[in-house]
Amino acid sequence: MQEVSVILRSLIPCRTEVAWGGFTGVAGTMVTFLFGQWNDALTAMAMFMLIDYITGVMAAYMKPKAKLSSKRGLRGIVKKLALITFVVFAHYLDLAIGQSIFCLLVTYALLGNEGLSIVENLSHCGVPIPKSIQAKLEQLAHEKEGATK
Repeated sequence: MQEVSVILRSLIPCRTEVAWGGFTGVAGTMVTFLFGQWNDALTAMAMFMLIDYITGVMAAYMKPKAKLSSKRGLRGIVKKLALITFVVFAHYLDLAIGQSIFCLLVTYALLGNEGLSIVENLSHCGVPIPKSIQAKLEQLAHEKEGATK
């Protein structure tokens, strides 16, 4: 009988388990509310954003004239939040029209953008990049310069 009592007591969660369970429950509910059903494309986007941020910090460290800047890092995080807002917007557009196309379309477009940024960051870190991809990155850099002038 004492063993049963010990087992039953072990099933009662402690404060930390209750707090953590409450937090993860609320966070999971919010993510589902904002993005709908979580899918592999959203997982890939989250990973690409994380990798892009990390490689961006590495590239800033590796550039001889550049320096790490918390202000610039914060701008990068705000940009990532804006991109996530775009995905949420697309999800609700899907809900409004009863389709599931815009969220995936926006997610895949952002995957391509993040992927290019990762390759660009890696090239600044000295990772060898194929010549054809380097040429496209240089073309994009020139287009960005022209757009900002």
